[in-house]
Amino acid sequence: MDFTILGPVRVLDEGRPIRLAARARAVLGVFLLHPGTVLSRDRLIASVWDDPPRSAVPNLQQYVTALRRAGIGVESAPYGYLLRLDPDRLDLLTFDEAAHRARLEAARGDLAAAHRLFGRALALWRGRPAEDVPLAATVQARIAELEERRENARLAWIDVRLRLGLHDELVGELAPLVDSAPLNERLWHRLMLALHRAGRRAEALEAYRRARSTLVNELGIEPGHDLRTLHTALLNDTDPMPPSTVRAVGEAGEPGGAAGHRAGASCGAGRALGEDGGVVRSRDAGVSLSREPSWAGACSLPADIADFVGRERESAELVAALKGGGGAPPIVTVSGQPGVGKSTLAVHVAHRLRERYPDGQLFVRLAGASAAPRDASDLLAELLRVLGADFAALPTGVEERAALYRARLADRAVLVLLDDAAAEDQVQPLIPGTPRSAVLVTSRGPLPALPGATSYALDVPPLADARDLLAGVAGAQRMAGDPEAAEAIVRSCGRLPLALRIAGARLATRPAWPPAELARRLRTASPLNELRSGPLDVRATFEASYAALSEPARRAFRLLGAVPADGVAAWTVAALAGVSAHDVDASLEELAAAGLITAGDGDAAAAPRYRMHDLLRGFAGELFATEESARSRTAALRRAAAEACARTTEAARELPPAFAPPPPGLPARTPPCPEGGAWLAAERAVLVALAVAAARTGLVREAALLAQALAPFLIVRGFHDDAVRLLGTVAEAAAEAGDTAAEIRMRLIRGDAEVDRRRAGAVAEEFRMLLARGSETGDRHAAAYALLGVAATLESDLGSALAAATMAAERFEALGDEHGLLAAWTEIAGIQFYLSRYDAAAATLRRALARAEGHSAVKSAIKSAVKSAVHSAVHRARFLRSLGIACYETGRADEAIGHYRAAIDLSRELRWSYGERVTLRRLAQAEAALGHYDTAVARLARCAEMFEDAGDAQGQAMVAYALGEISRRRGDERAALAHFTACLDRLDPLNEPVWTARARDQAARSRAALG
Repeated sequence: MDFTILGPVRVLDEGRPIRLAARARAVLGVFLLHPGTVLSRDRLIASVWDDPPRSAVPNLQQYVTALRRAGIGVESAPYGYLLRLDPDRLDLLTFDEAAHRARLEAARGDLAAAHRLFGRALALWRGRPAEDVPLAATVQARIAELEERRENARLAWIDVRLRLGLHDELVGELAPLVDSAPLNERLWHRLMLALHRAGRRAEALEAYRRARSTLVNELGIEPGHDLRTLHTALLNDTDPMPPSTVRAVGEAGEPGGAAGHRAGASCGAGRALGEDGGVVRSRDAGVSLSREPSWAGACSLPADIADFVGRERESAELVAALKGGGGAPPIVTVSGQPGVGKSTLAVHVAHRLRERYPDGQLFVRLAGASAAPRDASDLLAELLRVLGADFAALPTGVEERAALYRARLADRAVLVLLDDAAAEDQVQPLIPGTPRSAVLVTSRGPLPALPGATSYALDVPPLADARDLLAGVAGAQRMAGDPEAAEAIVRSCGRLPLALRIAGARLATRPAWPPAELARRLRTASPLNELRSGPLDVRATFEASYAALSEPARRAFRLLGAVPADGVAAWTVAALAGVSAHDVDASLEELAAAGLITAGDGDAAAAPRYRMHDLLRGFAGELFATEESARSRTAALRRAAAEACARTTEAARELPPAFAPPPPGLPARTPPCPEGGAWLAAERAVLVALAVAAARTGLVREAALLAQALAPFLIVRGFHDDAVRLLGTVAEAAAEAGDTAAEIRMRLIRGDAEVDRRRAGAVAEEFRMLLARGSETGDRHAAAYALLGVAATLESDLGSALAAATMAAERFEALGDEHGLLAAWTEIAGIQFYLSRYDAAAATLRRALARAEGHSAVKSAIKSAVKSAVHSAVHRARFLRSLGIACYETGRADEAIGHYRAAIDLSRELRWSYGERVTLRRLAQAEAALGHYDTAVARLARCAEMFEDAGDAQGQAMVAYALGEISRRRGDERAALAHFTACLDRLDPLNEPVWTARARDQAARSRAALG
């Protein structure tokens, strides 16, 4: 059998591919990444699942069995499993062997053989290792290590071809490589050398100019020693490394030493110490080394920022964590999104700790956010140069350089600041070996696998600190002169320090420019267009992180820009991309590691949510609009809206359908379902945003179906503003598209939302218009809902309201729409209450309650798709409360209390806070009628809090009315007058004419009693 891992995982049996299930292939991928290694059960599980299921152990055993059945010889070994493979059966082992032989041939001088072997080795790579199997984040370090091996081999091959004189060939190969990795100085060095030797000296000098410009603009650093030396030689038209003397690179890809020269590196990295302690010639190293200068107190930190403000708590915590005191050097990592101020804070803290680490403070940029993070070998060389090491004497391998680095820091008190780390394996060789030193690391994503590190996630600063930062740059007096504009600027910047510093800089360079002008620009245009000043540019900072991502992660980031919501779950990104949630896990993890999203704690539905700063979301939205075609954008939103609609429809099955003809295929209602309610609560903002985005993209049908599925939740849970805004947006889009049916449905549901929040008067005319349109178009079903809506608005003509509601009920019965019928009976009973026809109301409610509980047959002119849309517990809770009111008003307070308590229990199961609080008020009223005044008053106090928390002024008025009744029962007419007056003050006469009239009558009665 033959196996491949350098790209997709493949198994071939005599050339015939063997098919395996996804998880079994993932387990095989882990074995192939670690050939010939015993892997424990726990390590395999941690490599396959980020969040292992409870069944992980039996599942793993099942997958191992599947591999064995396929003929793959996984052996049981002590403490784990082992897969033995011959070197010629696995592409990874073949690659390692070929690359090793190539280096040996290059060291011997057989460049043709080395050229052939390197070409054979690199041809085995077909992509990223194990790119097509789902593996956990813990495996990424191993994959990165293998990719580093490939890059080192590629550089070694380039050096061999330089020695062979294949300069033109190399120019063509290196040009796209430096474009894809513009911060990789080693590639620029070889491109310049190839151009020079191809007789293209001017282009070589232009390449240096481009390299320097990129390094200065992106990292704020000058090119390294090798590039500068080569540039000087080119200016002098000389070759610093003539072809006859160029050597093949060692394992780390560094020029100037053959791979075979590593033999004596374990002590002094290939150097020997003379009797006087100086460095003498090493025959193994093949270079002449001079005595290295001593060093003390080296400080390579950037300057602290003079106007550094805020971050007192963060600074204090980092200082405390870095003071150490244990048996190992303290390591602290600071992670956060681009522009949040990680580097600024780290430099500030490092300066505060200089006295604590008097032997030196080292600083090096790791370029982790770039497309080409610096390798550990280069970083060690830079640090060793600061520590006084002779560059010509440096060993070539990472391990040897790390050993020399640790030896130089041994027993010294040195603080090492590693800025912008890419991953743990980049940082690990740079950690000192003795406890007196300390390491402070910044990175855009967390580094959880760094042993012994204390992790610190940096968020945007508090509002007060953000204001101070802006004022410190723009001028305190200027900002104090227009606090509203200052607040608007801070808000538009999302409190991101980089954005605030740029906004302040723009104001500082324009003394005559009022802050309100910048605030207006940030509000009305894309903030990213305004947030740039000189070399500082928020968009450019984001672009650097985006460019360093893999293509799947870049697309996931763009898709996140399609939904302007604070946080999303994986299913949203998967739906937009048209793949499974599992398929986007790796991309989301990569985005989190790059600091472009934050993987927060679980939401109300216990699902992880991925959040993004407002400015990053705006940047993602730009990319979605520019890098995704119109067809791709439409398809993504169509998929997401359809998935959201299906999930919402299922999650909302405990709620009554919306106030409109139900769509076909609506599932039956269910008892209260906490899981569905929790999911809707967690996803509310995303669902609203998806429906709005779909409507604005022209996907009217999808938007209308999602809005109709979501509206019951929004209305029942009290999110009326969301409901009205969403339904209005979709209705307008439907009108523009000429979809009359969708427009009428959206307007009906929006009108119901307004009635539910007691604004019936505001939609009276619209319901009449919808009734006329339904009649004109022959849509009897929509017309029936519009007629019921008209009945709900006729509060000043209760006789006409009762007639309209009764007619609507008859139409719903004929149509077989049980939900519409139950809604009509609810309205009829309410009107009967207002008319003081309590026995008739009780009869209506008992009939409705029996129907809602499924005790009567359904006579339908429509098929079961409509009939199934009934039996919501919300209906039953309403009917029980109303039946209690009928009993109370006819003198049966004991019976009323039983109905009220049942309604309260049901409302709590549904998490229907409105139903709970209005019924609780009614319960207190009934208890007071039985003389339980203290219990009733205590219950009403709780009611008042609930209504106040909900911002329900009408509910607070009703509590005051009930307290007035209790005060009168107790004989305290003066207190009763105060409560009835308070009730009047809170009521809206236009929307509550009946209760306004009642409260006014009761207040007059109290005044008359008081004389």
